[in-house]
This record gives sequence, C-alpha cells and structure tokens, in this order.
Amino acid sequence: MTAPLRSTVSGRLRKAGLIVVGIVVGGVAAALLAGLASFPSVRLPTPASALQRDVYQALEVFHGALMLVREQYLEPVEAETLMDGAIRGIFDALDDDSTYLSAEETERYRRRAEFPASIGIGLEKRYYIHVDDVLPGSPAEAAGLEEGAALVSIAGRNTRDLRIPAARLLLAGAPGSSVELGVRNEADADSTSVVVERAVLPPPPVESGLDGSVATARIRRFHAGAADELGAALADLRAAGAGSLVLDLRGSRGWGVDCGAGVEAAGRFTSGVGSILARRGPGGREEETPAEIPSAEADPVWDGPLLVLIAEDTVCPGEVLAAALSERPDTEILGRRTAGRTGVAELVELPAGDALLLTTAHYQTPDGEDILGVGVPPTRSVSELEEELGIAVSDLDEEDPWMDLAVRYLRRPPG
Repeated sequence: MTAPLRSTVSGRLRKAGLIVVGIVVGGVAAALLAGLASFPSVRLPTPASALQRDVYQALEVFHGALMLVREQYLEPVEAETLMDGAIRGIFDALDDDSTYLSAEETERYRRRAEFPASIGIGLEKRYYIHVDDVLPGSPAEAAGLEEGAALVSIAGRNTRDLRIPAARLLLAGAPGSSVELGVRNEADADSTSVVVERAVLPPPPVESGLDGSVATARIRRFHAGAADELGAALADLRAAGAGSLVLDLRGSRGWGVDCGAGVEAAGRFTSGVGSILARRGPGGREEETPAEIPSAEADPVWDGPLLVLIAEDTVCPGEVLAAALSERPDTEILGRRTAGRTGVAELVELPAGDALLLTTAHYQTPDGEDILGVGVPPTRSVSELEEELGIAVSDLDEEDPWMDLAVRYLRRPPG
C-alpha cells in the first residue's frame, strides 16, 4: 500500500508574510507617506511570539535601509515608489505562485470568470516570464510561440516585475480580444511584437495510444473530469491487449483545479493512497485531517508495469501524481526534476483594495518530503536508460526521443 500523500499548510510562511506585509503596508507605509521625517519615531508593538520577534528585527533592518536610501541616494525617491518595490521584493523571496496584487489587479482577479478566453500557454518565471508549454491547436501555437521563449512584455507590462499569477491575469480576456506580447525566442537577441487573439479553449482530453503491447497516455491538463477520462482510457487500452504503460506528464498542469487533482488520478493506478491535510492550529500545533482518495473503482484500473515521464514543465497536479506513483511497485519515473510548484494559494485582501495571493498550503511526497521549491526527481535518467539499452541518441525518434526511449525500455526482454 502506498504511504499517505501529505498536503501541509505552511503556517509559518503565511503568518510571516501576513505580519510583514501587514505591518509594512499599514504602519510603515502610513509613516512614509505622511513624511519620512517622522519615521524614526514609529514604535513597533511589543512582540508576542518568537515569530513576531523575528519579523520585528527584520523590520528594524528594513527601516534603516529605507532611511539610508531616503537620505543618501543620489536623487530623491518617492516614498510610494520605495514601498512598492519593498512589497514586491518580499514576494521575490517566496514561491513563484505567491504575489502582491495592486487594487486594479485584485479587481480583475475577483472578476476573472468574466475573462474566460486565453492563448493556451504554460508559464514559468526566469527573470522574465517564459513560455514552458504550448497547447496544440491553441492561438499561441497559431501565432508561432515556442517553448522556451521569453515574454519580455505582456500588454505593455515589462515582465521583470510580474509574477506568474499577475501574468495570467493579463493573458486572459474576452473571446476574440487580442493581447500584444514582446517575444524573444532563445536564439534571438531582440524581442519582436506578436499580437495573439484570445479564444475560449476546451479542456485538452487525455490522449492515449497503443504501440504493440505498450500503451501510452498523456495528460496535458488536469481538469475536473481528467481522472475519469484517464480511467476510461486505461480500461480501453487494457481491453485492447496493452501489457505496459507510458504515462506522459510532461507539460502537465492544472486547468481550473488545484494540485489535489493529481491525488485523484493516482487512484487509477494504486489503492489505499491517503491524503493528510495538516494545518497549524492555536499555539502553532499541527492539526492533521486524514482522507481517503476518492475513486470510481474498487480496484486500480492499471496494475501493470508503468513508466512515468516528467520534466521541468511538469507542474502541480502532475508533480503530486508522479510523487504518489514513485512509491508504486513496478514503476519507474523517467526524465528530469519537476517544477516544484505544488502550493495552494489564498487571496488575502488588504484595506486599500490591494491584496496578497499567498501560498498557504503545499503538497508533499508520500514520505513527507517537500515538493514546493524542490520538485520531484526521476528514479531513472534518460542517459541511464540509453546506456542500459545500448541506444545512442541518434537512434531515437527525433520528434520525441524520450517517448521512443520509454517504449523501447518497456519492450525490453524480461530479465
């Protein structure tokens, strides 16, 4: 039986973030905007806990840095500019899916259901926002966007200052509307302007096929019905004579669901997978609530040999699924370490109309190891399998060498 899969609330992260931003935005920002001349007289309240003491000590350093910039920088800087940079800097130290939202961005976030159209790309943050996945048949594919391309601007906003949630808000819009992107491909020195028309995209279906006795299944997006689609596809493949399976999770991520969708999908491969939601209660005590994974079947649909493909663009539910399957017998995880983005974000609204989109929980591996910021490692590397099978890279299918290698591995003679 697979060990429990844990979803643990990062209470310390949440409390620290809320205290820092609340104090900075509230007391310190008010003092700055009223005039920094009076700032040194601001007194912090007596800390009630070790966590608050740590935060207050950090704020003393923050206060000193602000005063030095204000008094000694080569030219005057508006207090509001300093505060905006400070707040955004806090989130640069957190995971990619936590962010500060201005009042305008917060309003758009609340109304996001009114903007159902998109261009069909996955995002990652590497200084600029980058494209790490392009859906087949999407407006992005039609516009020529490529995986690895930097989006240096979105709708006129420089993406150096954007985090992933804010970038998603800019990419979404009304059906038929357009968004202008500044795109720099990996081989280019300069960016070019690309205008992409948004469209309402259906959830990508689970793709499946059969190559002799080796079945293949790919989940590009985890949506509300993805686990059921996967189960039906696996049952059909088994009935067609499949003896082993390649499950492709490269580029996978959520589509209107959180990382827990990966736990549901795990029930199609293994029984008894548990989930533990741990929260920090009063006094910092950890409160755990165990739950069984919902499954439509009494037994797993697929109990044969399994090879799972993962990569840097495997995000959130795909990572959780890969972590759960890594504990399953007769299973190998092939590829490269995943993105490490398994947080669960919560909108925390601030008095001025702005807000924090803050990661308050994150999913862990079955043995309690972190995935957030770390990723799920493969159990086998591509080079290992090439060496074991005596195959050169040049012998593999150019279009998808990893899939070709995976199928060959499952076809190898026993022993």
